[in-house]
Amino acid sequence: MDAIKKQLSRLPKFGISKSFSLAHPHAAAGFVVLASFTGMFLGPGLTNSYGVFEEEYENLYSNSNTGAKGSISPAISIGAVHLASNYLFTTIAGALCERLGMGLTTFVGALMVGTGLLTAGFCTKVWQLVLTQGVLTGAGVGTIFIVVSTIPTSWFSKNQGFLIGLVHSGSGVGGLVLAPLTRFLINTHELSGSVKILGLVLAAGLSVISLGMASKPDELFDQEDEDSIDAVSSTGDNVSEHKASSLAKKRMSVRSFGVRDVRGTGGVLRSQEFWYLNVAVMLAEAAFYVVLFFLPVFSIGIGLSSEQGALITGVANGATIIGRIAIGYVADVAGNINMFLVTQLLVTLSCLFLWFPAKSFTMMMVFACTFGLFAGSLTPMVPLCSVTLFGQSGLANNVGLLGIGMVLTTSAAPVVARVFYEKLGQSGGGYGTVALLCGGIYFVATVSILALRMCVSRRLWTKI
Repeated sequence: MDAIKKQLSRLPKFGISKSFSLAHPHAAAGFVVLASFTGMFLGPGLTNSYGVFEEEYENLYSNSNTGAKGSISPAISIGAVHLASNYLFTTIAGALCERLGMGLTTFVGALMVGTGLLTAGFCTKVWQLVLTQGVLTGAGVGTIFIVVSTIPTSWFSKNQGFLIGLVHSGSGVGGLVLAPLTRFLINTHELSGSVKILGLVLAAGLSVISLGMASKPDELFDQEDEDSIDAVSSTGDNVSEHKASSLAKKRMSVRSFGVRDVRGTGGVLRSQEFWYLNVAVMLAEAAFYVVLFFLPVFSIGIGLSSEQGALITGVANGATIIGRIAIGYVADVAGNINMFLVTQLLVTLSCLFLWFPAKSFTMMMVFACTFGLFAGSLTPMVPLCSVTLFGQSGLANNVGLLGIGMVLTTSAAPVVARVFYEKLGQSGGGYGTVALLCGGIYFVATVSILALRMCVSRRLWTKI
């Protein structure tokens, strides 16, 4: 083990230097936030725009074009594997961050994204695309995500919700920009050429942002602790220096190890709070993708045009940008777990009482805005709730642990929803069957968050 650590220490260093961070902490924090937003734009933003590739692969590799038997196109496996690999590697990359550092881990993710897309441009079979754009590119996106979604929290003790929401809004902006850009590249350079160009551009861009990644130095944390002691001592409340030091250390413990003072991976996995959060996250994330996948199908099913269905889906994605920033800002005041509970409850109600009975374009637009506004807050809530429960120490690893369950649910949920639709929706149940399924999944997730909230504190108006 010591030999491995020695070899790792010899690897090249990426990211903002420690000397610069100590000399210019505010500038370093700004660079980290900007790099994280850009990483969300280029990494998860690529996944959010995958629908453009899905359409092209369906046209190329559908059973009707290849002569294969079966009702389900094999091309759907490319996107499914991409998503599963994405979440699987959040777990692996979480542990990698602790050993390689944030900057080098980001660079590794950039290489995987670029290599996966470049090699996909030379593929002519579905199984080849599954390995390249599915496994390799998905792994790279998951690696990028775990870094950019967790690193900004270490630099800010205040307004974490707003900043994390701002960073996570980058994935929504990326989806809105990269989808039409991909379509333009396909129209001008064909499918294979567009994939290669995106591979080069994303690899270069993500490699550059790796230079802006760095964890907050311990010396800055120590200075904050000293400032806390001075602040408590200068209140004029006749507080002794020993008492002030104890209060400051308590705040430091909550910051580092959370409200439960749980330390290490084993301690996190043994805590019931982790499992309540895990169940809620993996169910809510699965339902989120089911809604986005089925909005166009549902819209056409109630008599709307394909253009209107695409517009509704675009509005839902756009609303997530506003929701992630706004909900993050409110979470700074109301508490992260409290806001997670409220938003998932509102998403549940919107699926059951807005989506299910919707029969018009207006109602679908109302649902899309409501759903995107509240459901989009899920991704920033994951690291924020993890910080609240388990602190800043080992955050990347803790968030990565939550990705294990999402590998299963995000891969299975669209398939289950398709079965519900084909077996029940077309035999009299209507397209609302999927809406009820999503509402039910969100309801179970909400109950799990409520259990988490009660586990931490039973006081109704406590900020948690």
